[in-house]
Amino acid sequence: MERIEKFELDGKVFFYYDLSGFETNDDFIKFIEAAQEQIVKCDYNSLHTVTNIEGIRFDSETKEIVAGWMTRNGPYVKYGAIIGIDGIKKMMVNMILTISGRKNITFASTKEQAIEWLLKQK
Repeated sequence: MERIEKFELDGKVFFYYDLSGFETNDDFIKFIEAAQEQIVKCDYNSLHTVTNIEGIRFDSETKEIVAGWMTRNGPYVKYGAIIGIDGIKKMMVNMILTISGRKNITFASTKEQAIEWLLKQK
């Protein structure tokens, strides 16, 4: 899937997830299925993720779908960063982080800023 980019920097495995512009829950479900196939091939606690959620449409069903995905991929992700946060989305993402129990995530303004932060993590 072209919205998923896997790469390595400084010996760290990265996934860039581009969810930007998603408007339906079907978009999220198809994406998550493709992403999860790649995630489970990786070692636990080995991934660094950057997730772009610019311009997405969020509702309560979306929140549950994404929270479930974050819970399932949590064991594989060492650190993550989310870009594209504004206004109401920040509240929704904070709820998702609470539901999924994830604390190893930061918010960033750009992909480059996110990668820079991830590279600094031990």
